[in-house]
Amino acid sequence: MSATQTVSRREFLKLAALGAAGAALAACAPAPPPAAAPALEAKPVPAAPAKAPIKLDVWTGWTEDAAKNIEKILDGYNQSQNRVVAQHVVVPEAMTQKLLAAIAAGSPPGTAVIFGANIAYQLAAQKALLALDEIGKPDQVKVLKDWMAPPIWELGMYEGKYYYASMWNQCWGVFVNTKIAKQQGVDPAKPPQSLQELDAVWEKLTIYDKNNNIDVLGGDLTWAAMVMGRFLGQYVSTDGRKITANHVNNVKALDWVANRWKRVGAKKMQDFYASLQGRGERSAGMDPFLSGLRATVVTGPWHFNTLRNFKPKDFEFTVWPLPGPAGETKKGMYTYGDGWIITKGSPDPAAAWDIISAMTGATGNRDVYTSLFTTWLCVNGPVSKQMMDWPKFKTEVIGACPGYQEIFLPDLFQSDYYLYPPKIPTSDSYLSLMNTEWEKVRLGQKGTQEALDFVTTQAQKELDDWRSKAG
Repeated sequence: MSATQTVSRREFLKLAALGAAGAALAACAPAPPPAAAPALEAKPVPAAPAKAPIKLDVWTGWTEDAAKNIEKILDGYNQSQNRVVAQHVVVPEAMTQKLLAAIAAGSPPGTAVIFGANIAYQLAAQKALLALDEIGKPDQVKVLKDWMAPPIWELGMYEGKYYYASMWNQCWGVFVNTKIAKQQGVDPAKPPQSLQELDAVWEKLTIYDKNNNIDVLGGDLTWAAMVMGRFLGQYVSTDGRKITANHVNNVKALDWVANRWKRVGAKKMQDFYASLQGRGERSAGMDPFLSGLRATVVTGPWHFNTLRNFKPKDFEFTVWPLPGPAGETKKGMYTYGDGWIITKGSPDPAAAWDIISAMTGATGNRDVYTSLFTTWLCVNGPVSKQMMDWPKFKTEVIGACPGYQEIFLPDLFQSDYYLYPPKIPTSDSYLSLMNTEWEKVRLGQKGTQEALDFVTTQAQKELDDWRSKAG
């Protein structure tokens, strides 16, 4: 019968009956006597071949010495288990564009580390990421969520899904040159209790030359996000639909910065910073704090690494908490993380999950996670305060950085309010515009309210345009 022929219902029933009868006869027939089995020599069953580990590319933007550091850390992960091999690939610039291009070409990495949650928000908005809480099994997701401090888990959420697993998080403090402090009549053992007090201390610590130009800067803080965090500022409404650049607390934050620059003199501040050309925070022994050109520096715990490597023998320092504004009872802070994503089209999302889970400390050997903070000494805060009880972390991280446990980790784990990068698809351009307008106010070119109203209008228009085009 050909494949195109059909069988009538009557013919089908007739054939079925014959088949059933044959089956019944076969079932009733006596079983034949068993045939004698040939004698066989017993042979060992060969073992199944060992399953080769899964090899996954890990993209990061670290270069030079930093790239070597991450390769050491990933090598430690590779040696700690035999299921996955993480292969580092350096992507020195334009990470977002290159990820999107690789996804479009069908050749994305297994996973990637990006510098800041705002990049994850934008990629997620473009449907370029896999939600991590949909890749991990429910029990795996629970382990990761229970491990992470709640604010750090929340940092990774975008529109109800978890896209970004931070590997460490920024936290803040004030490094103080104790020699200059004592010389200028400031007790390094008595930290200022508010930003206003800190401002007054900076005035005492600032040293002028004979021409009344700044010779040593007592201190300064101009980064919009960090100041906004202390003032409980806000970028967007809770639902991510409304730009709130001119929020009342943002106005207070920018006023604090602008008033300080106006009092010291914007031209003097500009001239001083111009004199530091090439002397960035990470410029080794030329670091302005280590070379005595700044009496204090507001920064993160990664500065311990600079101190370890380049501090002069007679250099003495202490660390103060970075306070909030006077009268504010809640403690606020800003953090953005560096962390893990899995792109759409990843060759093995489950294996990528294994890397992420281990490299956030949630699973695996936590000595491997500790290596992030020993390779880059005290680079940031861990994602879980449970790491504070891990033996190697206690001795080799906390024990090596005076003030790390007392100042930086409480800033990360014990704040009442957390400011994150704006959770919107136009996050980068919004932040860039905000920073530009803050600078104009700082330099006396615009008023605070005028500048923040302008940012609100422009950023809202861009966000609305993006959403209308995205449908």
